[in-house]
Amino acid sequence: MVRHVVLVGLMGTGKTTVGRTLAEALGRPFSDSDAAIEGERCSTVQQLAEELGVDEMHELEAQHLLRALEAPEPSVIAAAASTIDDPACRAALVAPGVRTIWLRAGPDVLARRFDTERHRPRFGRSPEDLLAEQAKERDALFRSLHPIELETADRDPAEVVEQALAAL
Repeated sequence: MVRHVVLVGLMGTGKTTVGRTLAEALGRPFSDSDAAIEGERCSTVQQLAEELGVDEMHELEAQHLLRALEAPEPSVIAAAASTIDDPACRAALVAPGVRTIWLRAGPDVLARRFDTERHRPRFGRSPEDLLAEQAKERDALFRSLHPIELETADRDPAEVVEQALAAL
């Protein structure tokens, strides 16, 4: 039995958009790391990266995911992209009762989506360069979760949710 469905992927793949609709379709609560952290800290993740530093912001994201996975009530969780770098998060994402869905799109597609949401941190690089570098570093880690893989480029979020439901 799947207790938690966790959406993983790079920034801009649609974790929040798909996650909200998927949670509604499954009749489960939705937990989004950005929204939770921003609500707790009254700052965007971009502001937190600037104020606290990237490492501390990533630690907050990891803590959110681990707390959300401890909840007894079944849920849908949108995990921050950085959580895949944390060994404890990777272990939790393959634990019994957890099913991951890896939302994917190419860096060029993600870069076009990047500036529509100003809360995303840039880390001093162009969005396409940043996302290409992150894909190179993180794709193998995402793949190691043995997730359901769904392409989101040029797909309507409703279509992605439909595919997720069929795969689950």
